[in-house]
Amino acid sequence: MFDTPRFDVSVVMPFGDDEEAVGIAVRHTAQYLRALSVTFEILAIDEDSGDNSHAVLALLRAEVPELRVTHAPGRGRGVEVGASRAQGLLLLIATPDVAAASLDGAGEACRRLLANEGDAEVALARYTVAHRIRTLAAFRGARLAGAAMHRRLAKRLQVQTLSVRIAGPTGVTARAATGRLRAFARFG
Repeated sequence: MFDTPRFDVSVVMPFGDDEEAVGIAVRHTAQYLRALSVTFEILAIDEDSGDNSHAVLALLRAEVPELRVTHAPGRGRGVEVGASRAQGLLLLIATPDVAAASLDGAGEACRRLLANEGDAEVALARYTVAHRIRTLAAFRGARLAGAAMHRRLAKRLQVQTLSVRIAGPTGVTARAATGRLRAFARFG
């Protein structure tokens, strides 16, 4: 575990058989974060892929020097492994299909958390942004995979005494503080 952050943001991108999306996702994520003028690393975490995802990522290393590829032992362990190896102040967790399509709102979430306006923000079915050190316990032992990954992660964060913003797929937003949800203004 790295206690002193080397980057503003560590992107944790667990992947399996995602050769069609993982290259686009890494390229898009790097461009998005460069436009925000933040320092970052992208941790592509292999959850036992059996396709050409590694070859695609190897081709991107010259274009995206912030990319690191590592392995997680089994499906659903990528977020835990990535969080433990991350060196950023914030964690941005997204799957390749979401990162390839759009990270809209993640930049604003990063801005708010870098300004200490909360501990985590979860856009259900899209991404999670969290202070790495404050939320690390929520990632330990977590098996997070599939479409419900961010919902399960939000629940894990809620049981701790953290300030968590949650936006659902319908745009409904709530704040979880010490495990209770309260309505508040919608965030972007």
